[in-house]
Amino acid sequence: MKLTDGQLDALRNLSRKKAGLNVGWIVIADARELTELGFAARAPSGWEITGAGAALLAGQHLDAEPAPAGLLLAGAWPLKAPGRGEGEGPALRGH
Repeated sequence: MKLTDGQLDALRNLSRKKAGLNVGWIVIADARELTELGFAARAPSGWEITGAGAALLAGQHLDAEPAPAGLLLAGAWPLKAPGRGEGEGPALRGH
């Protein structure tokens, strides 16, 4: 499936929103088209990406725009943190 540039931008924006990042406005026409395709849904808090939309981005069926250097998505951590072994994730502190 080939999305327009506007639809792809809107889908990436909704993905960043779901990850808890601050995002700008999206074009309503693009969001409505994504809704018709099942990749977005309208919620009381605004437009949201659906599981199908997230899977489309994650499945790399699109030429995905790479994340900016140093950006970590929710639930992710670097494979090698300074002073830690590879794949161990963040150190737990406290209790």
